Amino acid sequence: MYNFLSLTFLSALLTFSSFGQTGPAGVGTSATNVLWLKADAGTSTSTNGSPVASWNDQSGNGVILNQGTTAQQPQFVSSLMNGFPALEFDNNSSSGQNDYMITPDNPIFDNTNGYSFFTVTRMKGFGDAQSIISKRNNVGNEEAFMLFYYTGNKLFVDIDNDNNRFSNSAVSAINTNKIYDFFYDGTLLPPQRSTIFDQEVLQTTSVESSSTIPDKNSPLIVGATHSGDPRAFNGYISEIIMYRTKLNDAQRTIINNHLSAKYDISLSSNDWYVGDNPSNGNYDRNVAGIGMDAAGTSNPQFSPSTCAGIGIQTVSGLDNLDYILVGHASPTNSEITTDIAGIAGMNVSRWQRIWYMDITNTGAVNTANMTFDMSDGGMAGVNLGSTSNYILVYRAAQTGPWTEIATANSIVGDQILFTNQNLTLDGYYTLATKDFTMSPLPVELVYFDATLTNGQVALAWETASEFNSSYFDVLRSDDGKNWSSIGTVPAQGNSQITLDYSLIDESPLSGVSYYQLKEVDLNGSFHLSDIESINNSRKINQVKIYPNPTDKGLVTVVSDEPITTLFVYNALGETIFEVRIDSDDTYLLDTQSFESGMYWINLNGEKYKLIVR
Repeated sequence: MYNFLSLTFLSALLTFSSFGQTGPAGVGTSATNVLWLKADAGTSTSTNGSPVASWNDQSGNGVILNQGTTAQQPQFVSSLMNGFPALEFDNNSSSGQNDYMITPDNPIFDNTNGYSFFTVTRMKGFGDAQSIISKRNNVGNEEAFMLFYYTGNKLFVDIDNDNNRFSNSAVSAINTNKIYDFFYDGTLLPPQRSTIFDQEVLQTTSVESSSTIPDKNSPLIVGATHSGDPRAFNGYISEIIMYRTKLNDAQRTIINNHLSAKYDISLSSNDWYVGDNPSNGNYDRNVAGIGMDAAGTSNPQFSPSTCAGIGIQTVSGLDNLDYILVGHASPTNSEITTDIAGIAGMNVSRWQRIWYMDITNTGAVNTANMTFDMSDGGMAGVNLGSTSNYILVYRAAQTGPWTEIATANSIVGDQILFTNQNLTLDGYYTLATKDFTMSPLPVELVYFDATLTNGQVALAWETASEFNSSYFDVLRSDDGKNWSSIGTVPAQGNSQITLDYSLIDESPLSGVSYYQLKEVDLNGSFHLSDIESINNSRKINQVKIYPNPTDKGLVTVVSDEPITTLFVYNALGETIFEVRIDSDDTYLLDTQSFESGMYWINLNGEKYKLIVR
């Protein structure tokens, strides 16, 4: 883990971590965002095709939806929309068979004069009432709300019982990924209180007679109209976001850009973020933003926790229809010392995670404070160094040299603050340090490799530095998604020298399997390595390499299969030697010109480790 820092606001402006917007896409907090269900977090299983017994919401309110009857548990689908998962509800309308999930009555779900709902679904078919989310005991009985597909294959909404039921204007299609929003504002006149948006386009405005939603003694349900109704949901649900307030137009647009990027669902209007386009690298993850709508209402900041390590707060220049949207493409983060061209310093490193920033500016230049947060960036437990070593870097394309934009202004806790930045350039941003020995980023992993030898898998890794590291957990998987531990190795804890570690998997899985290294810090935070794969077929080629380690001399390579190609590459993956052999089973490799270190011998497509001292 690397010793990288995070940004914070000046103490006079307070910090993002305490006062920032921490809800989806950086909109709202747990006080207003009362429910956030997403299939990529909080499910009782992440195994494809397995039944889901519980679904924990991510709003911070501790809501848990459950289903104790196995026959009524939805199924986890590991990759449905743009590689992200969903829950599949099985359309079985027999009594006691329809899939749904339920949580008891909670006062945070009603007692309000405003609602905002965002739903991401894909329907396999339509029929009778198929509810996405509801809170009622029965038809019109203690009913706070219900969003459901109904007659004419349209989305219908009930608010405060069913006396003002209405639908959207367009017919929904099967096997189509959809983002639907519903808003209720009891402060408006009755004819304007209820609206439905279809992927950022207003479809319907309808009458709602109630100016407030009183406390309703009813449970909240996903996938059914109410617990005694067997009418089944026939499709997939990937995400449900619920606020107990009416969001402004800027906040709605930011959340829809977030969902559009994540699930690759095109917006018909207000598509302000192009970082999710393939030509820009598919920076689809954790899109968050600030912005101001045409009426002058805004979302002025977002916390680093919402965008995997980076936060932004407007200072000045945020005009009507200005938006700054930021997203990334990397599910993991680390400190790297490669791809650092253009950054000055003796010991340069940077965060592996890069953010694409899309800036829509209609008037004055947008000036903002930026924060990089070590914990939120997956780099917890860092002992921060000198402020002057940390720099904000930028480039216009996915590759090429970096440009130094600014030097950090301050460090607060594990955050690094860059204040009053004039943000004008679309492109790629990240955090770097000019001297990682003095201003580091937690454990610096040089490599992690898996090698099949004599029917066993040798796992080896090397760290260049460590800070407050506790242990390494070696994980194995047969599908690259579901992991189990095969062993742990104690870490050094704190080190500024190169350290080598290893572990042997004596009973590897048959066929293709995957390995990943989990480095755990003393504070419980952890970081994951890249994934290595091994093909352990029934046929095992016996290979001997000796002496190994070697003191820069001749190394004998013996194989019980004819050797046709032999490549040697270093820890950076650079090929330093190659030879093609006419079907001999022995080769003498001269390592006298090799520098001391670790190398890999690729023999007939299989790789074996070689240490040169």
